[in-house]
Amino acid sequence: MTGTQIAYYFLCERKLWLFTHKIAMEQNSDVVAMGKFISDTTYERKKHEIRIGNIVLDNYDSKTNTIHEVKKSDKMEDTHIWQVKFYISILKEKGIEGVKGK
Repeated sequence: MTGTQIAYYFLCERKLWLFTHKIAMEQNSDVVAMGKFISDTTYERKKHEIRIGNIVLDNYDSKTNTIHEVKKSDKMEDTHIWQVKFYISILKEKGIEGVKGK
């Protein structure tokens, strides 16, 4: 399971089904391009994304033990909260305790 699947579960079951069946209709969309731009320009470090198994954290601050998820709006806040909770549970399974999310 991935963070994207968690987000799609709360956002749209159809998107989740399409994504799970590897039907990627939005890879060339302006929304995806904007998300990539936001991700690439939000953090100064070149390697801000952290891959753990099949999940990718936008940013993890080891000093504050905080996951930062970058989104273009607060419109789908519940979706993003569940995505961060999923990431925190994965990190806990890996032995990283006390992680917070933003």
